[in-house]
Amino acid sequence: MAGLFLIYTRNGIADAGQEATLAALEARLKQPDAKLMLFLHGGLVDEASGKATALRLSAAGDDSWKLGPEWTQLYVVWRTGAFETLKTNWTDLVHDDRLYQVLLRKLLEFVARKLGIPVPGGARSASEQFALSEVEIQRRILGRGTEDQRRDPFAEVDVHLKPDAPAGSRASVTAAQTDGALAIEFEGELANSSDFQKVIADLDAIANEGLVGRGPVSPRDGARGYAMLNNLSDDVRAQFGPLDTLEARTARGPVSVGVFLIKHVGVIAYRCFKRFRAKRDHGFQATVVEELCRELYGDLIGAKVWGMMVQDAADHFTGDGLGGALLDMLGRVPQPTHFVVTGHSAGSIWASRMLLEMAHRGIDRKLKLFLLAPAVRANLFAETIDQSGDRIQSCQMFTMTDTLERKDAVLGHDKGYIYPGSLLYLVSGLFEEKDDKDYADAPLVGMRRFAGAPWLEADEAAADAKIAHFFSLSQNGITLSPDPGVCEADCHGCFDNEATTLKSVAALY
Repeated sequence: MAGLFLIYTRNGIADAGQEATLAALEARLKQPDAKLMLFLHGGLVDEASGKATALRLSAAGDDSWKLGPEWTQLYVVWRTGAFETLKTNWTDLVHDDRLYQVLLRKLLEFVARKLGIPVPGGARSASEQFALSEVEIQRRILGRGTEDQRRDPFAEVDVHLKPDAPAGSRASVTAAQTDGALAIEFEGELANSSDFQKVIADLDAIANEGLVGRGPVSPRDGARGYAMLNNLSDDVRAQFGPLDTLEARTARGPVSVGVFLIKHVGVIAYRCFKRFRAKRDHGFQATVVEELCRELYGDLIGAKVWGMMVQDAADHFTGDGLGGALLDMLGRVPQPTHFVVTGHSAGSIWASRMLLEMAHRGIDRKLKLFLLAPAVRANLFAETIDQSGDRIQSCQMFTMTDTLERKDAVLGHDKGYIYPGSLLYLVSGLFEEKDDKDYADAPLVGMRRFAGAPWLEADEAAADAKIAHFFSLSQNGITLSPDPGVCEADCHGCFDNEATTLKSVAALY
């Protein structure tokens, strides 16, 4: 297709040989009545997926934009692919890692005992109200429940934790204990758990293997211990000390191995209860999983990868980044009669960085902005509105209702038992940082749970108010899926291939 341009980048830099593509693009945009559509795909996408998406969207099927030959279509394939690795790692962790299983089961059972569910005449613990024994919890978190439970394992609890839960129906943490007291109580219970002690024995075996005075280690225990150790984040694993050589090892018994793990788990429990009280939770299971992974498994699950991807978006507009070269080119060509930028998921971060750089360089080009399930942080988008809002002729956002967002299991709807929420929930709950610190429940533009939320902090509320005003303007708007005949995407990844959504967006180009 003459009007189709694909540019591949890594770490913000265009691949070698892309200069000819940019030159051809510039020549085409200098023609009279040029129309430009720039599409920015989501994050965690590899080259093959990015290319396949571009070829599909630029074609003429129902899963395309169906744009005519007068359009110039530019697709930036920024390779940050890691989703399949995340899916494999997390699935293996859930089914094969005894430490993860024991900690998640124990945490969920403890939290269920401390969450009060309103009932006539008072409250009952979630554990009592819904018969959430350890055996039942284990069944559900391993995907052995019903089909509905595999998608949404603890729906009966989560209905009492939704942000819009009717007054008097929201679950609440026991007021008789502080978050710190609850964490200490859980540490004590875990220390006395026979299941936890068996896990500690496996980890102790590898920590002390081959040391003088230590008994022989069975191969089975050692293999299992090494597998659990290798799943832990780098900083946690380092607390075992050097294990590479016998000379480097330092003797430590099972008590010392267990003590530092228990302290980590106490931090997890504390953070969970703090979030439940502040209404910054993401539901019963999702909150516990987020905090467990943040403290012990963040490297494996992908928090570092997301951080690198966010940096990748910014790197396009520094030094020799493609974004800077693209903006220089846009400054040399006339204003296109139609200039459309569409960002799906993390593509909205790229689009925001582009608009900020346009303001910085004084490039005055007007564009229509389309955001599909945007993963951009609210504070970054509010800054974009402040600095470059006059370049946005109109902005339309297509995203899911919060009810659908909470049930869009990120690894697939049959894998909700691993994590029940969408990619946006996972990013907000686990992947973001603020001032170099973990930022649980980070407001994202595509998540409706934050719109007008009374529990936002002052800076978050200010950004939310700015964004709400922006979308209230007559030229802008928000479409929430499901909206029959307009937007029927029922998963985060569906917004760039669901027929009614594509048709609705393209009609506004």
